[in-house]
Amino acid sequence: MPFTETEKKRRQEALQKLLAEKELQALVLIGNMTVGHSYHGDFRWYTDNHIFFQRQVAVLFPGIDPILFNYSDFVRVSTNFIADTVTLIRAQGAAKGKIGVNFEMLPTTWYRYLRTELPDAQLLDVHEDIMAIRFQHSDEEIEIYRKGAALADQGFQAALNMIRPGVTEYEIVAEIEYVSRRQGTDEHFTLIGSGQFSFNMERSLPLPVSPSERKIQAGESIVLEITPRYKGYWTQLVRMVNVGKPNEELRKMQTVARDAIRRGIEEIQPGRRVKDVALAMQAYIAKTEFVPRAPFGHVCGIDLVEERVSVDNESLFIPGYAAIVHPLVQTADGKNVIFWGETYLATREGYERLHTTGDDLITI
Repeated sequence: MPFTETEKKRRQEALQKLLAEKELQALVLIGNMTVGHSYHGDFRWYTDNHIFFQRQVAVLFPGIDPILFNYSDFVRVSTNFIADTVTLIRAQGAAKGKIGVNFEMLPTTWYRYLRTELPDAQLLDVHEDIMAIRFQHSDEEIEIYRKGAALADQGFQAALNMIRPGVTEYEIVAEIEYVSRRQGTDEHFTLIGSGQFSFNMERSLPLPVSPSERKIQAGESIVLEITPRYKGYWTQLVRMVNVGKPNEELRKMQTVARDAIRRGIEEIQPGRRVKDVALAMQAYIAKTEFVPRAPFGHVCGIDLVEERVSVDNESLFIPGYAAIVHPLVQTADGKNVIFWGETYLATREGYERLHTTGDDLITI
């Protein structure tokens, strides 16, 4: 486990406290390989075990060490996770007690098996309780965020060095991910879009998706979503690049997105709500010739999207809370949309921008 014994102890104590407060006789954490929303990360946050195939399960009981089931010889080998989990729960005398689970992560077949084999157990969803703990980031976690953001910056620089007419989207993405992988990223979520941007052309520069064999042409523009996962934690940098010549129309939209972010991050202060950032950006963009469009970003951590930066999010900023701020800006006729952004960390005084990459729309 890459985190220190101090961090390991902090997490163990936090979940042992949760077991006591909820009067749980067991807690089942299920993890898989999915990149997505907050419910995927409870397992990884506690075990720091990077799942490379299908699922793994950790089972916690009050006052004793946790048990981890996986396919290798680390801790306990299992080829039938749910059956072995039930056997373990019975052996610990918890078959008739309260068992904490995450219903988003509990497969239907597993749920039915638990109901059949442990009919007297009470299953309680405790994911939101675990998320409240996960949002309390330590200094060790904050340093991981900083390193991840630096890797995103280096990935963007690698892309700038590679971009030229004739190269493919695959080649650009390969350079980005090579920089991060050689320095220890767990995985990389890299998206790219390319095309000739013009207000007169509908969807001329698409929002970024998986790379393709498409070759970059002179006069086009590229949008990159650069998202390394370092020691389990995600950060993200979103940037656009012109190839061969400047694009004034794209620059107009990029400037609005950039300035909307500058207005929004003024709201990242202790006690302010996440929605305040989104509302500020929305109001700023609405005063221009363009139209604001969600999503405005997302809170990041063990999961890429732990919460949305949205006009409905009432969560309060606390020190260590990390958010990727990337408003979408759309033309009034709906033909074109762009986005741009980076990762910020809430501090006791306000915020810290985690990236060193500049705010200019670059032409190469």
